[in-house]
Amino acid sequence: MKKYLFIIIIMLLIVSLQAKSKWMGEDKILHFTGSAFLTYWNYGMSKDILGYSSEKSVYFAVSFTLALGTAKEYSDKKLKNTGFSWYDLAYDAAGVIAGLVLLNNLR
Repeated sequence: MKKYLFIIIIMLLIVSLQAKSKWMGEDKILHFTGSAFLTYWNYGMSKDILGYSSEKSVYFAVSFTLALGTAKEYSDKKLKNTGFSWYDLAYDAAGVIAGLVLLNNLR
């Protein structure tokens, strides 16, 4: 199962690099990988440094990462005037899920 998930993620990232649409693009790769990394990192920080339980660490990692993604989109709308993108938030959510899969398999 892990092998197939990894293959699907790699294929999605390759297609995203080549296609230009609202659902694909380099920006989406950054949202996906950034959210996956932040979820994994926030979990480790809250569990190892702050001493939270595993369950609280998962809640912290997911909520903090999604809050950062939402704040980034809000700043894009207000400061950069590029608009709020629900597509970027969808990739943020997918990245959080990938981060949780990494947590489950690597820790």
